[in-house]
Amino acid sequence: MRIALDKKENNIAEYLLYMWQLEDLFRAHQLKKDPLKQLLVDSLDLTDSEKTIIWNWYEVIIDEMQQQDLQKSGHRIELVEILNELSYLHQTLINVSRDPKYLELYAIAKSHLDLFKSKSANEKLGDVELALNGLYGLLILRLKKSNISEETQTAMSTFSKMIAYLVATYHKVKNAGIVLPGES
Repeated sequence: MRIALDKKENNIAEYLLYMWQLEDLFRAHQLKKDPLKQLLVDSLDLTDSEKTIIWNWYEVIIDEMQQQDLQKSGHRIELVEILNELSYLHQTLINVSRDPKYLELYAIAKSHLDLFKSKSANEKLGDVELALNGLYGLLILRLKKSNISEETQTAMSTFSKMIAYLVATYHKVKNAGIVLPGES
């Protein structure tokens, strides 16, 4: 919980990837609370009240996944909204402010994004979601200790640089108190 909150405040892309990983972990356990509580909370060296706070946070996520029918796939509404904000900012940096640094990073990543999109099961994904999906896939490969081709590493490096700049801009906007369209 503390990790997630820190990531949400300091690196929204890392927050999304962390939460996607949690969603997948919860799905792997069929959203069953008892096994998840044992796995995630019971073995922690914390007070009972600290464990309760942490478990309550996990339980809210599990309940939301059940309510939003995310047992097999998809992401919670909160995460979709963050992704939409990042996508909106991406479009703003490209089409409205024409941010030179972001345009350069995007141009470098674009051919890799197009290739990744052509291999994706969902060709309707936007560039930000594609990049994040690629980075999430890289995270999973690393966790599995799989070999990662040089081509994949190069592509993911371009995604990472583009997303890092986007995220830095996102946090500047948030810290300045600017509200992006669609936010409440």
